[in-house]
Amino acid sequence: MSFKEQLFSALDNRFEDELFLSDLFLDLYGKLEAFDNDLEKYHSVGLDSVFEAAENAAVLRIEDRFLRFDVVFDETEPFIQVTSGKTTDEEVEVVDNIYADKLSYPESLYWVKGEQQAFDRYLQSAFARLL
Repeated sequence: MSFKEQLFSALDNRFEDELFLSDLFLDLYGKLEAFDNDLEKYHSVGLDSVFEAAENAAVLRIEDRFLRFDVVFDETEPFIQVTSGKTTDEEVEVVDNIYADKLSYPESLYWVKGEQQAFDRYLQSAFARLL
C-alpha cells in the first residue's frame, strides 16, 4: 500500500462520522432542492417559497413555514439538526437530530424510519399546516 493510500485510509477512519454526515447532508440538500423544484409551477400562480443553501445549511421556506437542515460540527460529536417552524417565531422546533452513531442514538427518525420516510416526516412537520 502506498503512503497516499495509507494516509487516506487513516483520514477516512479519523473523519468517518463527519464524512458520513457530509454525504447525508448532501442527500437531504438534494431532496429539499428537488422538492423546491417540484413547487416551481405554483410560483407562477402566487406561491411564496424560497430555497436557500450554504455549505453546512439548507432551508426551504413556503409562505410563513420553513424546514431547515444544519450540519453541526461541534467538538464532542457532529450531527445534523432538522428544524422547522414559522418564520415569524423566534422558537424553532427540533424535528430530529441525526448522529452518525446509530447505536448510541437509535431514536432518531432517520435511523428509525430510513432516509425517505424520515424526509417525508420532516416535510410533514414543517408544512402540514399549509393543508
